[in-house]
Amino acid sequence: MNPQIHAYDNATLVETLEAQAGTIESARQFSGHLPLSASPVTLRPRFNPNATGPEPEPRPGELPPQVDVRQMSLFGAGWTLGSIKHLAASGTYSVTYYETTGWRGVMEAEDGPSLPKKFHSIAGAVFPLYHVLADVGEFAGGHSVSTTSSAPLNVEAMALKKGDRFRVLLANLGPKLQYVRVRNSKLGGYVRVKRLDEFSGEEAMRYPESFRDNPGLLQQISNPIEIALLPYAIVRLDPAKGP
Repeated sequence: MNPQIHAYDNATLVETLEAQAGTIESARQFSGHLPLSASPVTLRPRFNPNATGPEPEPRPGELPPQVDVRQMSLFGAGWTLGSIKHLAASGTYSVTYYETTGWRGVMEAEDGPSLPKKFHSIAGAVFPLYHVLADVGEFAGGHSVSTTSSAPLNVEAMALKKGDRFRVLLANLGPKLQYVRVRNSKLGGYVRVKRLDEFSGEEAMRYPESFRDNPGLLQQISNPIEIALLPYAIVRLDPAKGP
């Protein structure tokens, strides 16, 4: 599954998120109640299904057609969150995302990209979407809670629950500051607010362990929560006890 066949801009990629659930629902018409897997989900097609011969080699100094520079971006992280949200809501049994290392993965190789002028990643660092997968992965064995965005082409949200643990993840999918109001009865009193944005992004990429060890800023809030999302930011909300 990939979001780029006829168009390649950010807005088009965002529009494909809801359609992913539709793809699963369509497949279910043939599979009945059998478990469905989406594997792999990638930003660009891995190959040309209509090709009649071998894939041509990229021109010198050009990225392979399977590589998208947004793989290492905050936008890529937000798109990944939206994809997980819609595929989980559709009842997909399992999903495989990307590769492990390199410019189609979740982290850069130790020696960095082979075309650093085209793919501006940090050698040995993780990509922002790594933290989205980690935030969701911490709720393995739990389930997603239904969420609705009044402006899904601008802001996407995913809620997770496991036992007495609860988490909300927000993604600004565009280049403008967004003010979001979150209504949920489980978010009241105090929350930990963790931001992945233009200010924290490099730290999160270079030092993923210490970034993940930081639980976020403790804030006293009312319900609904009003929160500002910087361009392409990911914000994590965890209920917390007061000081």
